[in-house]
Amino acid sequence: MIRQDSILRQPMFFRFCVGDVATQLGSAVMIVLIPLVAVTHLDASEFEVGLLSACERLPFLLFSLMAGVSADQKERRALLLCASFIRCLLLWGLMLLAIGGSLSITAMAGMVFLIGTANVYFEVTYWTYVPALLPAQQLARGNGALAAIAGASEFAGPALGGLLLKWLSVAGAFFVNGVPFLLGWVAMLALPKYQMKHSPSQGSASSLTKIRQGFHTLIYRPILRRLVIIATLWNMLASAATPQIVVYLTQGVGITTERVGMVLGIQGLGGLLGAVLAGRLEERLGTGRAILLSGISYGLFNLLMTLIDQASTSHQMMIGGCLFFAGLSSSVGVVNTLSLRQRACPPELLGRVNASFRFLTWGIMPPAALFGGLISQFSGSRVFIALAGLAGIILLLLGWRKSRMLLEGQQASASK
Repeated sequence: MIRQDSILRQPMFFRFCVGDVATQLGSAVMIVLIPLVAVTHLDASEFEVGLLSACERLPFLLFSLMAGVSADQKERRALLLCASFIRCLLLWGLMLLAIGGSLSITAMAGMVFLIGTANVYFEVTYWTYVPALLPAQQLARGNGALAAIAGASEFAGPALGGLLLKWLSVAGAFFVNGVPFLLGWVAMLALPKYQMKHSPSQGSASSLTKIRQGFHTLIYRPILRRLVIIATLWNMLASAATPQIVVYLTQGVGITTERVGMVLGIQGLGGLLGAVLAGRLEERLGTGRAILLSGISYGLFNLLMTLIDQASTSHQMMIGGCLFFAGLSSSVGVVNTLSLRQRACPPELLGRVNASFRFLTWGIMPPAALFGGLISQFSGSRVFIALAGLAGIILLLLGWRKSRMLLEGQQASASK
């Protein structure tokens, strides 16, 4: 029996979720499949793994702002459809390279950059499109549901990515990875078209002026500015350390390829639970505490994971436990940050504010990933992951009081 106020009673949002299941699964498989292929089939070094991660994130630095203008000005469903279909084609392009024996780190880096560009337009439009599908009072639950889908995909995707490499060739794995994006494209055809209406003066403004409006709103609204600072620090350290986890588990601990996918999948299971609990934790702890405690917890469990250096079943379970709680913490933080940003931003500027937010918080990821790969080359992946986790905890604790007061103040004002 579905409750009267359930988000599942919103038919357009339900259809959106159906397509999201497919595209999130494809993304979760891809995130693990690409570094696994690089490490196990192309003998990639720590720096090359970081390079691949940087190439996937670099488009967020280069194209986020224009993607925000597009999301505010163009028909949003069309942008989602194009991005999904392009990602499918690019993964099948990697399949053809593998079949032809031309797959290399350089070729993968180029294709991953193009996939990342499609990701930019999809991600920015995705979170700009959602508020049009739900009433404002159901937005937090809707974001939680989408985060739950992402968490479930992150649980199943890494395990599936590892198994694909075990059961199929590299080419076969890339082919299967492209299929969910195609299925998501088909599902999203049922969504309504949506485009913001603007006054003639807004429509005649230059792209640079529109970008400046989004930046101004993001930087000069105190709550949005504080969210940018927290998210930038979080993403900088996470993007530097996360690619090295695959290296650490395979080369440092000695876990087999298929087991690595399963162990990493447990993090997605934690993300799923975190998405379900995010709203309740916000109500109990307050928005500020929920966001800050989730960041500290994320760093702590990544730090604890590096204390384990054996590949026995019990030790793999301990690693999985650390990743589970890291995923739970990350999901709680992301959902509450997103919901707060959507509430604090004027609807007509949401696309550009989301894009500016992505530009600043995701733009730091490519240099951070390269830095992580470079330092890990000398210090080892284990040491670097531990240092990144410790640094995140220290930075959040140092800024605790000011961040908490600002975020709680916004929550109080929003509830009036």
